Amino acid sequence: MLYRLYGLVIAIDDLLEGVPSVAHAEVDIRVRCGDFLKSFLSLSNWFMHWHLPNGELWLSFAKVNGGYLLRFNKLADFFVKNDGNEITFIPKHDVPTDTIQHLLLDQVIPLVINLKGGEALHASAVLTPHGVVAFAGPAGSGKSTLTGGLFHLGYPLVSDDCLTLLEKNDEIYSIPAYPGLRLWGDALAHLFGDNGIYKLVAHYTDKRRVEIEKKTGAYCTESQPLKRLYAIADPSETKGKNNIVIERIPLRESFMALVRCAFRLDTTDHTMLKRQFHFLERVASTVSVRRLIFPRDFNLLPAVQEAILKDLQDQDN
Repeated sequence: MLYRLYGLVIAIDDLLEGVPSVAHAEVDIRVRCGDFLKSFLSLSNWFMHWHLPNGELWLSFAKVNGGYLLRFNKLADFFVKNDGNEITFIPKHDVPTDTIQHLLLDQVIPLVINLKGGEALHASAVLTPHGVVAFAGPAGSGKSTLTGGLFHLGYPLVSDDCLTLLEKNDEIYSIPAYPGLRLWGDALAHLFGDNGIYKLVAHYTDKRRVEIEKKTGAYCTESQPLKRLYAIADPSETKGKNNIVIERIPLRESFMALVRCAFRLDTTDHTMLKRQFHFLERVASTVSVRRLIFPRDFNLLPAVQEAILKDLQDQDN
C-alpha cells in the first residue's frame, strides 16, 4: 500500500493506521520487514548513542555496508540504505505492531528525511489564520499540550513531533506530517475528556493517540508558510512561576534553538551539516523565533493560548 506523510510517499505492506493512503504515486521510500539484520547483532562501530532522561540507552547508530543501522534498545532494528530510499526493520521478540509503527513514523522517517536532503524539526505545529505556528522544546516541555490546546480551539493540526520544512518563494513552508496527535493522559482528559476511546501509541509509553483523521478540517493537507516558532523554556526554568512570557530572541540564539531541535541522522557527515546549518540560517532570518515561558498548569492553558494568539496578530513585531 502507498501512504503520504511528511511530503513523501511510503510503500509498505502493513497497514499504517491513521495515515492517508494514495492510489497511485511515485514512491519515495519502500519499507519492509526482513530478517537479514541478524548479521548486525554484534556490531561495534557505533558512532552515536541517544539516552533517555533517566540515562537508559534509547537509540544507537552504526554505519554498515550500504547504509545505516538504527537500533532501538530492546525494541527493533532498522536498516536504512544510504540514499534513504529503502528501510528494512526487524522487531525484537513480542514487540507489538503499534510500537513498530510509532518508531517508523515518528523516529526513523524524520531522520531519513534528513538523509534524503530534506530538513525537519522536532516540533509540533498547527495552522492559524496568520500561518503555521510551531512549538519546539525539550521532552516534557509541553509541545503537544500547546498544540492539542490550539487544535481543540479549532486550529488544524500540521504536525506532532516532526515538522518538515522547505524554502519556496523566499518563504519557509511547513509540510503536513499525518493526522496523529499524541498526548499524556492528564492533558488528554483536560482537553478532550476521559470518556473517549484513545489508542495506544506504543507499549512502552502511556501516551495515547487522538483519532482525528476522520474529522473534516481537523488536519492541514497542504504546505503553508511558517510564521512563528516558539522555543519553549525548560520546565525547570518555570517551576513556581505563574507569569507568561513571550519574547523575541537574537538571530544567533534563534539559530541555535533551531539547531537543537533539528533532526540529523549522521553527525559525522560534514556536507550534510553544512547544508543543514545554511538552511537553518535561512529559517532563523525568515521566521520569527520567540522564547515562550509559561506555567505548567492546565487551568492557565487558556491564558497561554490567548497570549500566543495575540502575539501572532502582529507579524511585523
